Order: sequence, then C-alpha cells, then structure tokens
Amino acid sequence: MCGIGGLISLDSTNVIPLAKTMMKSMNKRGPDGTGLFIDNRLYQYESPEKILCNSPNTKLALGHNRLAIVGDRQHIQPFQSCDGKLVMEHNGEIYNYKMLKEKLKKEHHFVSNTDSEVVVHLLEHYYKETGFSDLLKAIRKTVADIDGIYALAIKDENEDKIYLVRDRLGIRQIYYGQNDKVIGFASERKGLWQIGIKEPTFSLLPGHCVILSDKISSPIKISEPPINYSNEPIFSNLEDAILSYKTALYNSIKKRSQDLSRIGIIFSGGIDSVLIAKITKELVPHVTCYTSGIAGSDDIKFSKLIADELDLDLKINELDVKDIENMLPNILNIIETNNSTQAEVSIPIFGALNLAAKDGLRVVFTGQGADELFGGYPWYFKIVSKYGYSKLKEYMIQDLLLLYKETLEREDKLAMANSIEMREPFLDSDVVKTATSINMNLNIFNNNDIFGKRVHRELAIRVGIPKDIAYREKQAAQHGAGIHGILTKIAEKNGFNKKMVTKEYITNIAKREKLGSSERYGYLFDAKTSWNSSPWVQLYLDKLNNLNQIACEIKR
Repeated sequence: MCGIGGLISLDSTNVIPLAKTMMKSMNKRGPDGTGLFIDNRLYQYESPEKILCNSPNTKLALGHNRLAIVGDRQHIQPFQSCDGKLVMEHNGEIYNYKMLKEKLKKEHHFVSNTDSEVVVHLLEHYYKETGFSDLLKAIRKTVADIDGIYALAIKDENEDKIYLVRDRLGIRQIYYGQNDKVIGFASERKGLWQIGIKEPTFSLLPGHCVILSDKISSPIKISEPPINYSNEPIFSNLEDAILSYKTALYNSIKKRSQDLSRIGIIFSGGIDSVLIAKITKELVPHVTCYTSGIAGSDDIKFSKLIADELDLDLKINELDVKDIENMLPNILNIIETNNSTQAEVSIPIFGALNLAAKDGLRVVFTGQGADELFGGYPWYFKIVSKYGYSKLKEYMIQDLLLLYKETLEREDKLAMANSIEMREPFLDSDVVKTATSINMNLNIFNNNDIFGKRVHRELAIRVGIPKDIAYREKQAAQHGAGIHGILTKIAEKNGFNKKMVTKEYITNIAKREKLGSSERYGYLFDAKTSWNSSPWVQLYLDKLNNLNQIACEIKR
C-alpha cells in the first residue's frame, strides 16, 4: 500500500517542486520511503521532505510514498522493466504474485521481493508480445492475470504519456485533473488541490484506464466486474450455496493474510465483522478486534459480549461528544467530503483505526460488501415485496458497483491517515462471483424477511458462531455506534438550528450527489428520519468545511 502521484507539464513549468508538495500532502500513506521518477531516472528519499528540486526543466514526474507490507523496505517504487522501456507504480496488493513471479523469473530480473514488481514484468511480457506497439493491449492482458487490488500508473519511455488503471471493483482509488499549467493524478484529491488543481477533479472509474498526455483521454474500459448478472442462479440449493461460499471466503481470507502474523479487525459486533474475525482467528496467530463508539452504545455492548463468548481479543475506544467535535475537522479533511452521512459513518471507523495504529498494526480487515452481496440492508426485503426478486438483484448490483465512491474511497483514506492498509475479504473476486450466483430467495426468504443474508448467517453458524449472534439484526455503523444524532447536538451547541435553514439551502442540499444506498433510495422504503441528518447539521458541516479550506462540493 502507498500513495502515488504524478504530473505532466503543459508549458515550461518544472514539475519537481509540485511533485514534492503533492507527495508531502500524502505522507501518511507511505512512511517507509519516497521514490521519484524524473528525467528517466529513479531517485529514492527517506521522506518527501527530502526531495531535491534542483532540476529546472523536468516536465514529467512519478512519485511514490511506500507503506511496506509485502517485501522489505529497501525497494521503493516506481519500478522499471528489465529493458527499461516501462516505468510503473502500484498502490494495492497482488495476492497471486508468488505464482506469477514463478512464471516470470526465468526471463525477468527481479530486484525486490515485493508483489508490485511482478506487475511491471508482467506488463513487459505482454508488451513485448505486441512488438512494443500496443501498451493498452498489454495492460488488458496483465489485469486479466492479476488477482488483487490496484491503482496503477504506467509510462513508456518513448512517450510523454501516463496510463492510469483501476481494479475491477475500484477498491483502490486514483484521482486526476488539470489546470492551465499541469495535468496530475494522485491517490487523494488533496494531492491535486495542494498544487493548484481545483475542482472538478475525477475519480477513475473501476475497471477503466485513462491516458494523460497534453490532454486527458476519455475513460477506456479494460475489465469487467466479477459479477454474475444473470437471473438464472447457479446455486439454488442452500447447502450448495453455503459450501461454495465457505470455500471462497476462506480462500479470500487466506490470500489476504498470507505472510502476516498480526491482523486487526474493524469490529462492530455485527455478523459481518464477527464472521471475518472468527475465520481470521483460525488462520492468523494474532488477531485483535477494534471497536469504537459512544460509551454504552449497542456496538460497544454487543462487541464486549461477543468477544467474551468467542474468545476474541477486543480493544475499545469509547468516545464522548467532545471527542467527536474535536475529531470532525480532521475527519472532513481526511475523507475529502462534508457529506453528513459520510462524516457520521467515518467517526467510529476512525476511532477504531486510531487504536490499531497505536498497536503498530499495518493491516486491518473490514466487513464491507456483505450487505450488498447477500441482501443485508433493511429495505431490501421491502423491495422484494414491492417489485420482486429480479428488481432486488438490480438494486443490489447497483449498490455493489457504487461501493467504490460511497464506501471504499472513504475507508481507504481513513485507514491510510493512520498508515494502515484496509483489506476487504468479502470483495474478493471469487466471493463476489459466488454471491451473485446464489438464488436471491436463499438470502431473503420472503417479502417479510427482516434479517436477510441467510446464506451468510448460516455459514456463520457452521463455523461456530452462536445463532443469536449470527441473527443479530442489522444496524448501520452510525446507529450501532451511537453517532447518529450526536452531530445534531454538536451543531446546535455551535449555534446551528432549524431557524437558520432557508428554502434556498434545502434546494441546494437536494441537488447534491447522494452517497450511500440509504441516501440514494433506501429512505423510500424505510423511515427517512432514521437515515437523513437534519439540514442544519449539513449547514454546520458546510461552515466547518469552509473554515478548514476543504473542497466542499466534488464533481464525481
């Protein structure tokens, strides 16, 4: 994991000082060294602050801040191919890198034992097949072979072009944009804002590539998501579905925990994080669960009870109103949005990550994706009642395909602000393929099924989780942690109330992009007040946002 960034000058601007500023703004993403590729050479530094800006005419740069997880700390990206034709940097993890390396090592010289270096040699292999004439074709073949998550930046030595590539579900993000002087990309929007690239900036679509040169190309699709769109299920028998899911999930956790002796779990006491914790404990020597929320909240109460029953190591960060008020400016800066729902959800996750960082952990697991895959949201059974199962599958796939900007980008930033990599076992390609191949009525039995996720819950029972825990009813993170409603108290404490909200402001809020299933349509099937914050809370966050000079409204 890391932070990556790069620049192409559109005039005579020297990009090295800008690259230094960009990488400094993302230094938490990579405390283990910085690499800078300029003038066809790679320079390595202890940190971005050490970058030297003594080259006056550099028009293209690639920068990398490394968080060392796979491999030693001596080899900093970007990596070059054996023939020197390609330069590449990678943010993410490649889970089948050992197998790929075994196939490539006879013809390629490896200078590190990292997973990322495998990608540049695989690219080189396929690029050579095209006679070095079709880099996009080589990229397509490379990503087809990769089992992992990635944001890639790739350059051919003979072209002043940078190819940006994102994995099929968008688990790792990359942003890009331009001004009159430069075109740039970065792992976080603030990397662009800090060098004068203002909104609109753009999040690269999952499974797509854009080419940066003297202009920005339109997004080019290079891979499809690992989803079975058919309404003809492969698994219509509960037993077959559970066994196939079990195999896929165990393999997912094994590959994400390979070579690791310590892993943290972002733990709420809900079935998703409990199932991940239970299986991970079977496979990894040292597993610690981290919970955060308001003292006495349901998540803290249930997390304690479940950790005791399942013999899980649990650490708790209990927050009060003052803690949350103090955290808010920093959280808005980290997640790069002031959307009230996004801010609410971020608070307990950030609190848990703070504890993991204090323990020196580099990798944590999260339960994200299970609701979208197995039918866990409380409005899903109501969709069945109103529209039927085929319409429900459409909604669930839509939610899954929007996770990249509604959840994954936010949580990556929260984790990396603590120099931690977050991994998502439920979003493994084989897990996704299996889950979307299960007959919908095996997960939601009927139009009155308030639990959903039946295959998921039944697997939990099979691996030793008591039924009362496996069938604990779904609570959103902000509700279970006791955060929903706290922001209202904080806003009102700071003088924001209903009287301040104008009709014009209500209209303004209505025009903003809805982020999250609950905001986009869930409230139509559930109590709207359960999910939407009061408008004066959003007004407070807008003002707080402006005071901290954070970009307010982002075009996505």
